[in-house]
Amino acid sequence: MGYAKPVSAADSNSNNKTEKTTDSSSKSKKAPVQTSTSYDLMVKVGSGKHYNVYKKISNGKPVTKIADASDYQYSHIQSDQRIKTQNGTYWRIYVNGRKVGYVNQNYFTRNTIAVPKTVSLVRNSHYNFDPTDAISYVTNYMGTVIDSEEVNVSKDMIDCSNPGTYKVKYSYGNAKATVKVTVRKSTREGVADADSVQAKPFSGNLKSWKTYYGSSANYVTKTDFAPDKSRHTYDSDSGNLTFKTRFFQPVLLSVARDIKDDDYINRVGHIPEGITMSDGWLYTSLLSSTTITDSHIVGYNLNHLTNAFNGQYLLDMSQKKFNSYVKNIKVSPYIPIGHGQAMGSTDKYIYVLNNDNKVSYKSNLSEELIQIRKSDMCINKIWTIKCWNGGDTEGRYFQNGVVVNDHKIYTTTYNKSKDQTEYWEFNRTGDNWYPTMLGATKTGIVTNTYTQGFTYDPKNDNFYLAFNDVIAKIAKNGEVKDTYQFHTGREIEGIAVENNRLYTNLAQRAELLESTQKLTK
Repeated sequence: MGYAKPVSAADSNSNNKTEKTTDSSSKSKKAPVQTSTSYDLMVKVGSGKHYNVYKKISNGKPVTKIADASDYQYSHIQSDQRIKTQNGTYWRIYVNGRKVGYVNQNYFTRNTIAVPKTVSLVRNSHYNFDPTDAISYVTNYMGTVIDSEEVNVSKDMIDCSNPGTYKVKYSYGNAKATVKVTVRKSTREGVADADSVQAKPFSGNLKSWKTYYGSSANYVTKTDFAPDKSRHTYDSDSGNLTFKTRFFQPVLLSVARDIKDDDYINRVGHIPEGITMSDGWLYTSLLSSTTITDSHIVGYNLNHLTNAFNGQYLLDMSQKKFNSYVKNIKVSPYIPIGHGQAMGSTDKYIYVLNNDNKVSYKSNLSEELIQIRKSDMCINKIWTIKCWNGGDTEGRYFQNGVVVNDHKIYTTTYNKSKDQTEYWEFNRTGDNWYPTMLGATKTGIVTNTYTQGFTYDPKNDNFYLAFNDVIAKIAKNGEVKDTYQFHTGREIEGIAVENNRLYTNLAQRAELLESTQKLTK
């Protein structure tokens, strides 16, 4: 699922289409057997309905079943051709970037606005909430996804300085939806004490390169790559932590086009940012550009996708194998995910902190915590959270964090003015989120202070923080217990813990690594 340019098929008068008529009769007055119309690529939303996918439409009739479209319900579906026949309308579909065949228009989810029932906002006079952030997708009568800017919304912004409850109405054509938006009353929520915690000393001052110099063997650029065929093994200098390849991910899950001709909302890939692991699934945030805060989250069921390499062959594997394989991949709609490096997952949900990585760590702005259903990858609820040190003159804005259960978040940030790395905990009571500073480490963990991965090991009660080729194990109070230096030359794009093992995702072809050792105190 995802968004497409609204000009694609929503406008029947669009110039971006061509028509071709097929008539099996020599009499021109007779209605044509089928009429074909080509469009710019658009995105469709699938359903669980059992409609056949056919290899082609010939003489007004579908020919050769190749799939059951319900297998593609949670895939990224695109289309660029409509064929109208006397017995139905069919669309040529591409699934996760692969051209598949033709399916009846009735298969798609049509005239629908997918939004959560409720949005709960922390009181903050420095922040307004954009109601379009609550939209997972909007479809027209043909099942084509419409840009949220085309949707009629009853309120442009919600002023978070005024407590109260508002009904926000959304409409597009015959599609309608309503969201209950509440600005919470508390004036103390989000106000904490950041001055009473003493930072733990750390003299490691770990070094990291400024520009990546490595890649997987067959990845040259985002447009020049071939499948990798060998697993990697990476040992830390100390030998205390070793990673091995678990899963090479597809570079793209949309039709490959020159990136300058593509659009952010049609494109799924090519930039991995964060990960979370849950029940054998890998969930990764996948941006189209580092300048945007809306994109996709992709889930891979590693319980079934056990081969490390097959995900690179979606365009080449047999149709039968493809149909089976993509049932174990879920692609979210085009939704707010921020920079994608503050994620987490629980039994039913994926979480992501919708933040802007250009905002200062001292900002007093609120941040959106997006709760996403694992079942259909759509937004289930939104909260906003804030963190102020005593008042709104000194805030904390977090680029990295991990949601560990439905009531707890851990976050981290580097405080430049105090030259310390801070660790925070948010606990939820009702809909209110209360921050507490747990600890701090003197200086940054690495010389340039950035973080590209942050996670929590619940068994051993440790944080793990990563940047480029450096990983640190840190106690909640900020004591650095161990550090691990690698030499991949590739950026770490998210880390996670599952089953007492550490996972990390590398860039320059997204490659999930799994630690060979179990984690320790």
